[in-house]
Amino acid sequence: MPLNVCKNCFSDRELVGFIISQAITDKCDFCGSTSNEVIPISELFEFFRELFENFQIKENGNSLKSTLQGNWGLFSSLESADKVLNYLIDNIDVEISNADELVDFREDIIENISYWDSLKEQLKWERRYFTDINYITDELGWDGFFNSQIIINKDTKLYRARLHHSSSQNPFEVKDMFCPPKHISSAGRANPLGIPFLYLSDTKETVLYEIRASYLDEVSIGIFTTNKEKLIIADFTENSTIFHPSRVTERIKATLLKQKISTDLSRPMRRYDTELDYIPTQFICEFIKIYTGASGIKFRSSLHTIGNNIVIFDEKVMNCEAVEKVKVNRVRISAL
Repeated sequence: MPLNVCKNCFSDRELVGFIISQAITDKCDFCGSTSNEVIPISELFEFFRELFENFQIKENGNSLKSTLQGNWGLFSSLESADKVLNYLIDNIDVEISNADELVDFREDIIENISYWDSLKEQLKWERRYFTDINYITDELGWDGFFNSQIIINKDTKLYRARLHHSSSQNPFEVKDMFCPPKHISSAGRANPLGIPFLYLSDTKETVLYEIRASYLDEVSIGIFTTNKEKLIIADFTENSTIFHPSRVTERIKATLLKQKISTDLSRPMRRYDTELDYIPTQFICEFIKIYTGASGIKFRSSLHTIGNNIVIFDEKVMNCEAVEKVKVNRVRISAL
């Protein structure tokens, strides 16, 4: 009799959904839970065979289980990862010997993702306006890597803040909470010089961190909603799923690439940064705008770790519903 594995052994939402759709109620042979939704683990052999083929044994690599958990949280716990992976490895013809084997990704995956570092240097120092887009789309397949999206609807509230110059200043007017005029718009992480994007956050607290508000500063916070039925936003914050019957390699590449780009998008703007530092992320935002049709991007705030930033490519799709004046009464400072 084949061993049964249950949904509680995994955290990947699509894998859990697959198990639920095929399940019977029985005992799990891996975590021991009874009266649970299970499937024969043999039904997952093909997926895991394809998954394992994306790794190579590497002396200075990371363990297979920690790599899968760190990037995708595939299993519900490291204990489940150990039991399930070791059983699968023993029953599938692969080079990897156990869940603790040190591995790295296949060379073609490493080369695909490392092109981001090469592209950044190329855009800054070699050629800016005639980058080989066909190589990026046809050879690397990056145009298919940004399909993780969220929907912003009319009920979604987003926020933008502006510092006041004096304590007697009235709140900014609604019209003043949008982008600066094009002729004075500076370059940012997402937008080029002269092409303003609307930078928003998903909480009021996050926007205060983003503008680096200090103790006793007074600030206007604009509350924004979309005037469209919905906006599609490319999501750099989603916990990626790796489970798919035939697109495992593509999902691995997409996750790793988005992790690298997200780090660059989230990096705080520093006083000594130059406009050259922003060119690579400006390029990828333009790429997403053209090749996915998204209205913006969402990425994690590095200044407020529980908050997220949303950049809207065209401010005309947003309304500023109201502006409120706030005073910063507390600042948290942590040691480096």
